Amino acid sequence: MDTEMWKRAVAEAAAKLVRDKMVVGLGSGTTVAKVIQALVKLKSEAIFVPSSSATQRLANDLGLKLSSLDVHGKLDLMIDGADEVDPNFNMIKGRGGAHTREKIVAGAAKRVIIVVTKTKLVKRLGERAPVPVEVLPFAREYTIRRLAELGGEPRLRMGISGAPFITDNGNYVVDVKFHSIPQPSELEQEINCVPGVIENGLFIRVVDIVLVGHEGGHAKLRSKREFLKFMR
Repeated sequence: MDTEMWKRAVAEAAAKLVRDKMVVGLGSGTTVAKVIQALVKLKSEAIFVPSSSATQRLANDLGLKLSSLDVHGKLDLMIDGADEVDPNFNMIKGRGGAHTREKIVAGAAKRVIIVVTKTKLVKRLGERAPVPVEVLPFAREYTIRRLAELGGEPRLRMGISGAPFITDNGNYVVDVKFHSIPQPSELEQEINCVPGVIENGLFIRVVDIVLVGHEGGHAKLRSKREFLKFMR
């Protein structure tokens, strides 16, 4: 299973959807990094709005034109990755801890393109990935207890140094494992109603196209029907 090759294939396909003079949001993660590299090879003249400091550093180092939502409040497109995608195009995101900013940037975009390998497609959210929840450090333990009351298994994310992982916004991330998420839209709202929660990694009704890298190259999925046909 050469997932790196799958990532390159889908990244190149996503980069080709970007036209000069577009304003494009960029998510984060390893596949988005390959999208950035593909955009550089294509000598893209678009303007890009990064949603994380890591994406901003990479895009800036490679010479892409960058801007912000303060300057460009409406985006033509956003390209991002995902940890899980279900047949209704609902997603879990946030392995990199940038889901709050990614959700904001996605909300500003006319179209959202998600780039994943086929390993990220699931029949129901929660099969493998926990739901990342950004929380205020002030309310950490209280918020963790409240998240457990929703039926999940919360765990504070730790960084490499052994201290809590810190987001670009200066907050903590609690990864909450739900063994099944039958109603993701309801869970998204329930999590965000917990005091101390900033935002969670459930993305509902956001995606327009899912580009999937696989052993045959890539597939473009635009509907539940196409998703289920691909999964057979």
